[in-house]
Amino acid sequence: MRNRVFLDNDDINIHHNYNYPKPNIDKKRILKIVLFIALGFIGLNIFIGVIGLIFSKKETVPKYNTYSSPTNNVTDKKEELVYDWDYQSNEMFLDANGKPHLAVVGNLKKSTDRFNDEKNFNVYIGLFNPITSQKEWVKPLMETPVKLSSSDVKLSVFQDNNLYIIIKSKYVFQLDRKTLTFKSVLEDYVKNNENLSIGIAKIEFKYDNYGSAYQIVNNEGKTLVYYPLINKTIPEKQVYLEQRKKLPNPETKTAFVFSSKSSDFPEEKIQLIKYTYSYQYGYPKDDARFSWSRDYCRSGIFTDRDPYQKRLINNWMKEGSRIINYKDFTPNRLYFSAKVIAFNDSFVIITFKPTPAEDDMYQLQFLDPETGAIQKTFPTDLTRAGDKGYLLKDGFIIKNSSKYSYFDYNGKLQNTFEGYNPKFNQLN
Repeated sequence: MRNRVFLDNDDINIHHNYNYPKPNIDKKRILKIVLFIALGFIGLNIFIGVIGLIFSKKETVPKYNTYSSPTNNVTDKKEELVYDWDYQSNEMFLDANGKPHLAVVGNLKKSTDRFNDEKNFNVYIGLFNPITSQKEWVKPLMETPVKLSSSDVKLSVFQDNNLYIIIKSKYVFQLDRKTLTFKSVLEDYVKNNENLSIGIAKIEFKYDNYGSAYQIVNNEGKTLVYYPLINKTIPEKQVYLEQRKKLPNPETKTAFVFSSKSSDFPEEKIQLIKYTYSYQYGYPKDDARFSWSRDYCRSGIFTDRDPYQKRLINNWMKEGSRIINYKDFTPNRLYFSAKVIAFNDSFVIITFKPTPAEDDMYQLQFLDPETGAIQKTFPTDLTRAGDKGYLLKDGFIIKNSSKYSYFDYNGKLQNTFEGYNPKFNQLN
């Protein structure tokens, strides 16, 4: 930069004139740089294209996008085969050694065939251990495929402690508790009883309180109640009379049951009843049901002005259940939503709520079967009183619908097994 100063005699101002030299721009150099960058970009794209072409030639089969659910695994894994029960029923029984088994009967479907319309309608039976939740075996029950619906499979344990199975009111099987083998028994029923020899059109289990029995419609359209353990058929309308007949060789048994809430006397509390009754293997019977009611001691239509007797069990029910005597086993105790789960010579196990509150959990209680004294009480997570109980060597199982809860004799829950759809991955 050059600085020039001019002086004027008549002017007191000093003027500065600054001149900056212009930069020397090399246009040819800039053009070369731009051209180099462009050529480099084109060369890079050609290189990438050649590499892609080389690798794409190695793929002889085209790939297609497939949907898969989100997963944390980087690599895809082959779907594991799992069997599901379809329209099944389940029931627990004890074998000859007192070991529990849960029997499940129904159709099966594979998890890998859930979109396959050609389903397998074979009927299978499976045994599971409710203590360990492990599968024991699953086998075909019958040779004829049968498409089942929700009410087509029924199971029941008779007084011989064997398990019986009815499929579609047409096929009947027995699972032997000694050998754990099964067989069809309907042919034997038809062959051994003349009232069934004309053929069976429909067969169902009779309610448990009737005893070990079937309700049968034969091929003449007659409805009979069949007691297979004594091979006896009874016309349906005569069953009530048969329940009240004197048994030929009875034995005396003891049982425990809670009374039900009374509609005639709602102020009466629920009572635990101990009773003795006459019993004979395989014969018709009726369960004892206790509830305070008005007994008018005759048939007819009654008003509040008619005379009656207040009874815990009426004479008709007492005769049908063949009761010898009964008593309030735990007088002055208060129970809510109570149930007798199981009993033997050592204890009576009951479940109940300590208060009528709906959100109260059930308690387990052990009672002395002779005196009614409380042996021990345990809290539980049970939300229902339980349907029935099974006494084992080291504990007991409470059934609630299709859920089986296994407790030790200290009242500690050891395992809960859901019998509705126990899954497994291999037939055997």
